Amino acid sequence: MKKSVMAANQYNQPYILKTVPEFSAFQNSILEKLIEFVSYQVKFDPEVRHMPSKSIYKANQELKLSLVALLTTCALLDPTRQGQETESYFNHQINIIQKNQTKLIHFGQIRPFLIQNFLIPEIVDDWITYRDVCGDGIYALKDKKTILQGLESFSPGGSPVMEFARFYRKFMESKLKDRNASKKQLQQIAMKSLTDEIVRRSLDKGISPSEILTHIISDDLLEDKSNSTFLLPKK
Repeated sequence: MKKSVMAANQYNQPYILKTVPEFSAFQNSILEKLIEFVSYQVKFDPEVRHMPSKSIYKANQELKLSLVALLTTCALLDPTRQGQETESYFNHQINIIQKNQTKLIHFGQIRPFLIQNFLIPEIVDDWITYRDVCGDGIYALKDKKTILQGLESFSPGGSPVMEFARFYRKFMESKLKDRNASKKQLQQIAMKSLTDEIVRRSLDKGISPSEILTHIISDDLLEDKSNSTFLLPKK
């Protein structure tokens, strides 16, 4: 189990953080960022303001919500996900136990692959934007990720975990669709330039326009009989 000393609560008392399974140093650094964020969040909680002794309980509650949201989101983005990997599943598997000066986060039977890959800095930062008690929730996240362009295929609503996860799924679908469209457009431009050059060279070698057109329409190879080299590749 990984150990690291943290500033735990409003009284600034150190505690030892442990995770099962053990996290890498990189994962621990991101986890510490999340813990700092939830400590900030609970300062605005009405119950904590009324009863400060609830701060640790509320912070752990918020931390668990964050971990469930990140795992659910990454599961939705993983083509190899298992059918049971839902919000309720992760909520059941994760347990945070704080006793004396030790905070233990146990991830139960969650797939090792997900545990090793769910703490993605960009997604963690986006969760913080979305969840910030002083922010604008899903609308702030949508503006941030789409550069104020919006995302027509997404409808807000549902639990915080699912609203965030669904948005991220829709956002990635849109991003990959745009990327594939741009890639296809570049390929078409490149193919047109190549075809134009091949046609020009073929005309220079005396091949008739009708023969060139026949091969283009049939999507066949145009062969230079003089040296047995192919001039126009299949599309």
